[in-house]
Amino acid sequence: MSKRTAKKPRPARSTAAVAAAVPERLIIDCYDLYQRVYRTPDGMRAVQAWMRANSINPDDVPVHSELVIEDSAFGMVIRYRALRRTPSGRLFPDPNDPDRLATQGRTTLLQLPPPADWVTPAGGDQR
Repeated sequence: MSKRTAKKPRPARSTAAVAAAVPERLIIDCYDLYQRVYRTPDGMRAVQAWMRANSINPDDVPVHSELVIEDSAFGMVIRYRALRRTPSGRLFPDPNDPDRLATQGRTTLLQLPPPADWVTPAGGDQR
């Protein structure tokens, strides 16, 4: 009889490993990305899956916004603007402009780097 050994769970990727795979500062223009992937097969699903893997709710990210990936004291992070919601889930209007929705800045650790063709290096041209 052979011994069966259970598979050991693999540890999550460390932020050091992620930092090695991502340059210092990258920007994802959400509107540009939407325009490029919307009509491709599973394009939006891939974007939403990437956001969820990085603890971002895709429903809270305005289309006309940016996701900034940069180094911080905690490792690589994603900084973005998220729509503000009430505890019941309703959206807040912007107090300064009632025709717009209110947003707030959020930061999350980068767990999974984005595909290279989604990003624009800070101060550079689209890849």
